[in-house]
Amino acid sequence: MHLLVSGTDHRITGEALVPNSKYHAHRALILASLAPGVSRITGLSDARHVQYTVGLLRGLGTKIDIDGDTFVVHGGPYRPIRDSVSAGSSGTTLYFMIGLASLAQTPVVVTGQKYFQRRPVGPLLRSLEQMGVQLESADDCPPISVAAKRPTGGHVTIAGTLSQWISGLILLAPFATGKTVIEVEGELNEQPYIELTVEMMKQFGLTVGVSADWRRFEIEPDQQAVPCDLALPPDIGSAAFGIAAATIHPSDILLRGIHQLSGGAADHPEVHFLDIAREMGVPMELADGGVRIQHDGIRLKPTKIDCRGIPDMLPILSVMGSFADGETTFSNIAHVRLKESDRVSAMLQLNQMGGDLDLDGDILRVRGVGGLTGAKLSSFNDHRVLMSLAVAASAARGNSTLTYPNAYRISYPTYLEAMNGFGLSMSVEGGKPSAEARVARPLPAEAARPDLAGGTTLSDWLRRWATERPGDVAVLDARPRGTTKITWAELNRRVDVIATRLLELGVQPGEPVALQLPNWTEFVIIALATMRIGAVCCPLMPIFREREIAFMLRRAKARVLFVPDTFRGREHASEIAGIMNDSDDAPDTLEHVVVLPGDVNGGGDWAPGAVAWHDWNELLAGDVDHAGIAARKPGPEQTAQLLFTSGTTGEPKGSLMTAGTLSRAASMEIRHLGLNADEAVYIPSPLAHQTGFLYGMWLAMELGVPQIIQAVWDPRRALQALTDGGGSFVQAATPFLADLVKAVEAGAEAPPKLRIFVATGAAVPRGLAERATRVLGTAVCGAFGTTETCLGALSAPTDEPVKVWGTDGRALEGIQLRITDDDGRVLPAGAEGNFEINSPTYFEGYLDRPDLTAEVFTDDGWYKTGDLGVIDDSGFIRITGRVKDVINRGGEKVPVAEIENLLYDHPAVDDVAVVAMPDERLGERACAFVVNKPGASLSFADMINYLDDHQVAKYYWPEALERIDVLPRNAAGKIQKFLLRERAIQVRPQRVEGK
Repeated sequence: MHLLVSGTDHRITGEALVPNSKYHAHRALILASLAPGVSRITGLSDARHVQYTVGLLRGLGTKIDIDGDTFVVHGGPYRPIRDSVSAGSSGTTLYFMIGLASLAQTPVVVTGQKYFQRRPVGPLLRSLEQMGVQLESADDCPPISVAAKRPTGGHVTIAGTLSQWISGLILLAPFATGKTVIEVEGELNEQPYIELTVEMMKQFGLTVGVSADWRRFEIEPDQQAVPCDLALPPDIGSAAFGIAAATIHPSDILLRGIHQLSGGAADHPEVHFLDIAREMGVPMELADGGVRIQHDGIRLKPTKIDCRGIPDMLPILSVMGSFADGETTFSNIAHVRLKESDRVSAMLQLNQMGGDLDLDGDILRVRGVGGLTGAKLSSFNDHRVLMSLAVAASAARGNSTLTYPNAYRISYPTYLEAMNGFGLSMSVEGGKPSAEARVARPLPAEAARPDLAGGTTLSDWLRRWATERPGDVAVLDARPRGTTKITWAELNRRVDVIATRLLELGVQPGEPVALQLPNWTEFVIIALATMRIGAVCCPLMPIFREREIAFMLRRAKARVLFVPDTFRGREHASEIAGIMNDSDDAPDTLEHVVVLPGDVNGGGDWAPGAVAWHDWNELLAGDVDHAGIAARKPGPEQTAQLLFTSGTTGEPKGSLMTAGTLSRAASMEIRHLGLNADEAVYIPSPLAHQTGFLYGMWLAMELGVPQIIQAVWDPRRALQALTDGGGSFVQAATPFLADLVKAVEAGAEAPPKLRIFVATGAAVPRGLAERATRVLGTAVCGAFGTTETCLGALSAPTDEPVKVWGTDGRALEGIQLRITDDDGRVLPAGAEGNFEINSPTYFEGYLDRPDLTAEVFTDDGWYKTGDLGVIDDSGFIRITGRVKDVINRGGEKVPVAEIENLLYDHPAVDDVAVVAMPDERLGERACAFVVNKPGASLSFADMINYLDDHQVAKYYWPEALERIDVLPRNAAGKIQKFLLRERAIQVRPQRVEGK
């Protein structure tokens, strides 16, 4: 993939909100984690580097919540929840936290992403050792093992090359057992960043003695940090790209959030960029809550820049220098070449565009030119280089491409939205056209606050977005022959129309309205209309046939049903007519059937009959009864959903949920994953299943973002829909993920904006998760949930890969997980047993079945999932099987999930399931059902040799292998093992000589 930038010479206009300072965010989060008590840091930073700091601190046991736009940090001793913590790709996180890891109560390894393992930190390690930190590193690069022992202090020397090294020492010194003196050797670079560290430490009650030349620091020992509430200022470094773009184009641009025009006494380390910009002649003025730049075209003045103070500004200032009349010089640039890339060499690529730059020892000279020409460029995966060269390319003739197009997310996630909002053309090649780029919006406080979200209904969210963003897209319907869109305003209008028709049909509060529809826009309209008047939405899976539908309609006592005329070769309306003409199965309460146009012309003779039949298009034609709808406005405590379970272990059970519970559940996932108002939610899971209904439709409505729905699964159509709709989040069953990976591996383009795939229904095989992360470029997160409890456990992109890929997640905030034995005793970490959940998102119970409701709860109110699992020391759950799926081989339980995951990694295996087959002597033996990859074959002997090579205990080997074309799954993607067990009754054990 590339970032495609089309040059433009037209006037650019618009405004953008400058993000909050990542420099302050790093320091504030770390200092708050060291201060026992609660600190509130207002002004979220969604820079990925800051998220790495959050993730590392959480790995050390610090609780960090998000309350609206505020980090709530519960400081105190570091109690690591895992042996290793990662700084990701953030140098700041790495340099600050190596030493501070010594304050943890147990030893910890500090590491980072793969290429970070080549980043030398020897000078910092030597200085930390002088301070008494006990650490080990094989080659002075991460990973670094840090002992759990407070530093002793002492006399410490450090090179003045990188301020982050010095700041890392200063942050640690107050917690030493003795006084620390830090002296800087050689030239001091980046002093403003050190000044920021010291100033912020003061706010948390920590004192640092500083010499006048900022080369000697004296820090007293045994200090105690105190909690602090503070607000993060705007990030000048991010604003610089908007200022530069507004300078090299005729413009009328407003950068909201900046309230100064010069450095002055401000505490942002890059604030002096504003002074340099003014020296170069940028026409800035304070107006309308920000800085406005307005002109019809200017040439800048050259200047001299000492990079010791603001080294990170060299890339964008060198772009501005290329549009100046004369020569701009950058001195003291050596340490700029030690950043994420050699930024000096990287910016020499401007010469490929017609620029005039040359390197003269420790000086970079940039001479202004008349104009630039598009070129193929490399960003070296450096966010500053990418964004700076993209700004230059926006004023060049023709097109330019840049490698590593998503590098900007590291520090300025809304960069593309801001630039496109000004009218510049930047897009990830093959992705959504820049003209359609969404404008970044703040996330509503209620969406990320489960306590507040619990007081809302879906109708509340719809009316809000129809008022605040009426023309934005609410639903994209990706059908086989094309995609249709509907705006928030139009969706709200149609919901009101159908709500009025339901009132006219006599639908009462609390009455179920049934709909057996695929993932069409009409499903969303009907569901919302039903809940808008206080009725209960009762979705029925399109795969259900007459027997299941008749049973569910009778149990729900539904009077109104919506069905398609035809869908995927079935004539649903005719099937309903047949049910109603069968006196034995006919639901006696059903009075009205609304028929929607099918996916093909035709259908059967479904009228007249025992019910009244209505045409969907006729229902859309009437007026709206606003007063009647207003009189029926539901509250969050009212039942909103009746959802039938699959019935694989008995008759289907109707699970009841309130609107408030569903809103709370969606908010808990938003908070856990850090989802934002720039998402687009892709929904391949049936909307008639809780995954699609709650974690697709409801989640998107709560975020106020587009939902991309697809009724007929086709992986290539899915990739197209994800790309066209800018899909960034998916929650779906594992087979959907596997199909997307296969399609991309076969040559299709990966969706450019997809960043999180939550896999539900069954554990994700580790091999698939690793492939998906690499092939799709998305985080794959394991999860566990039920219809009755919503999500109970979920991993997050910031968790360790071994946890993200190898488990079913950790408890969401407010949820408790436990493992018990068959007598109800709670088992310790690492023990397998019955998995139980205690959650604020319980269902109300099963419809008309209080007996079945009581059966799924323990005496102390925990929900019995029916699954076996293991919870590790860090709180991550791993489901090892269903209680009913346990294979008891002569009294020894076979670890089914472990064997399945291992076989899944075999190069000949495309899918696998292991179930019990009856045995007279042992009771049960294991049988493996295997789907082979095209052109490959796995024999029984191959399987045994493979398990033997992987040192699996012979006792656990499957004793039969059955080849199967496709594993039977329900619509949620769960393997229907009861069907495989039925087949296994006829299977006989196999033997391999010598094994």
